[in-house]
Amino acid sequence: MSVSIEYIPTGSPVHRLHALTKLLFALAVLTISMLLSQPLPLLLLFFSLLGIAALASVSQEILSAVKGLLKVAFFLVLLQMFFYPEGTVLFAPVSSLPGLAVTDQGILFGISIALRMMVIVTSFLLFLTTTPARSTVLSLVEYLKVPYDYAFLFITALRFIPTFLEEVRLIGQAQEARAHDFSGGGPLARLKTIFPLALPLVMISLQRAERMAMAMETRGFGLPGRTYYRTEKPGAVDIMVIVALLSAVAVAVLLRF
Repeated sequence: MSVSIEYIPTGSPVHRLHALTKLLFALAVLTISMLLSQPLPLLLLFFSLLGIAALASVSQEILSAVKGLLKVAFFLVLLQMFFYPEGTVLFAPVSSLPGLAVTDQGILFGISIALRMMVIVTSFLLFLTTTPARSTVLSLVEYLKVPYDYAFLFITALRFIPTFLEEVRLIGQAQEARAHDFSGGGPLARLKTIFPLALPLVMISLQRAERMAMAMETRGFGLPGRTYYRTEKPGAVDIMVIVALLSAVAVAVLLRF
């Protein structure tokens, strides 16, 4: 999952689009997925995202992230199957609890919820893997008028997620080399094994935060009169893509209501 949220530089047409265009694409996909209620249109939307990922040469990273989402999707389907009361009852696993009956509408609704979740996450992963952090900050600040502090906080959090996961892996390997067992025992024993992992991780994170604060202060972070080394403006292709996205959202709204 960590590799899927890092920018992957390639020379694909998707990478050459403006960051604002790709951000609006992710928001448009989110809006359309919320308007769609049937599994088949959501499945087609999901496969179209995989096609765009292949065009952008990031399909391997996107598919690895999708594999990690399958467990969550399966849990969502099970949850809706047993707690969605509408529709024709197919079977009741517990005869004494008729409220837990599985219905045909419950299965379809659960599949729709799972597909919607996968579509939304995939669209934003596609945005993150094809857009540099600098371009994302510029788009949020210059075009969407998000305060720079919030935009910087958002990008910094995304930037350090892969680093955080890599440190968890390295600390776990180091502690296992010191004969720490992270897999054996019951729930209480497993809870105790978290401390040899959490304490070094917290110390490293605090040291990194202190170094980053010093670096930001020396670079004048927070002072007025901010300038940018290079700015980017949407081109003709970006404008056409944005118009197509707005048209797709409008069609989805008309079909829904």
